[in-house]
Amino acid sequence: MNWKTLSIGLIVIVIVLAAVVGYLAMVHSSKTVVTVTAPPASNKTITIFFFNPAPANFWYNLITQGIQTAVEQLRSLGYTVNYEEFDATTVSQQISQLEEAAALHPNIIIIGTVSDAVQGELLKLRQEGIIVILVDRDVPNQAARNLYIGTNNEVAAEKELLSFLGYLREQNVPTPWKFVLVTGLPGVETLALRTEGFEQVLQPLVQNGTAQILGVIQANQDDQAQAYATISEVVPKYGTSVTAYLDANLLTAIANVEALEAAGYKIGQGGIYILGFDAQLPTWLQLIHNGTVIMTIQQVPFTMGYWATWAGFYIYTGQLNLPANATIFSPTYTVVPCNATYSMILDHVAPPPTYLLLLAQQLTPQNPAIQAPSYFAYDCMENTGLVPAPPGLNSPWPVPAGSQQSFVATGFH
Repeated sequence: MNWKTLSIGLIVIVIVLAAVVGYLAMVHSSKTVVTVTAPPASNKTITIFFFNPAPANFWYNLITQGIQTAVEQLRSLGYTVNYEEFDATTVSQQISQLEEAAALHPNIIIIGTVSDAVQGELLKLRQEGIIVILVDRDVPNQAARNLYIGTNNEVAAEKELLSFLGYLREQNVPTPWKFVLVTGLPGVETLALRTEGFEQVLQPLVQNGTAQILGVIQANQDDQAQAYATISEVVPKYGTSVTAYLDANLLTAIANVEALEAAGYKIGQGGIYILGFDAQLPTWLQLIHNGTVIMTIQQVPFTMGYWATWAGFYIYTGQLNLPANATIFSPTYTVVPCNATYSMILDHVAPPPTYLLLLAQQLTPQNPAIQAPSYFAYDCMENTGLVPAPPGLNSPWPVPAGSQQSFVATGFH
């Protein structure tokens, strides 16, 4: 590559990021309108604790921002909200913090669990009348929480892999396709479910000889450097025999790219493919945009935190009565090279809390889970430029069954 070509490429990247940042600034400056039913005066003071399992992780920072946005909105409506954040990265630390919370007795706790091992403490909190909202990571004993808000991880993994297999067919990549699955450390339910989703799709293909699973790697999903060290040891073992590495996490996927590049392997079309989860971080988005990474699936951490806070508020003020095992699966959509930069804009969308309420009111003991519709459809054929066209952000939200209301996503007026 000559210096002229490189300079043009860098200029294009700077223009793209500047345009996206500028558009995000416009989004955040828009007026947010929130309508709620006034609760009894005795409920005007609310104590909310948030337990962050990965305080150094960009993804959980978005969850934190969603929670903080909702807290500020409640305060602007006249509520006294006592809000505190707890950071713990180990099971023992988080259990200790949950025990501390039990003594302080908040009204609502929002938690991303470090491990399923903390569910016993969560059950105790619920039994003491504290509202427990889980975000991103659920626990096996669903009696330990009032509500889980997060991605349907198994279904999302299935959706992503089915799309990728379609791509392999279109590219006439010869079979049998050979896959290495990269999952997280034991005890994190979300990553286990994603891996199960991959395996569910591959199982019939393995049986008919179309695909092979060469191995499953456990890498640290919260530490890119540690993930790189683990994957680097495995890459030489499989060499060029691998069709694709299927990563259940973004940081492990980036580490996977780095490990293959360091070993001298070609990545992407004509080489070894990598799938990941999520669509944050400019480095990762650029890898997708330039075709090094063919595909990923986008989750919505900001929305998870934002909705979790409002759900706790609705439960606390008696406006929402949820059935056992209540679950709201947050939106997802597939990210490919033509819409990679668009995904940055969706990182701070705050769907109206009234829309959350309408979704939650549809839950019943017979059907305690519901999938929220995807954010906004984005047709790559409609916009060939690097920066997505703003008109696509003005699409009305789908109306839940039985409702006469419709909404436009908060901030996009």
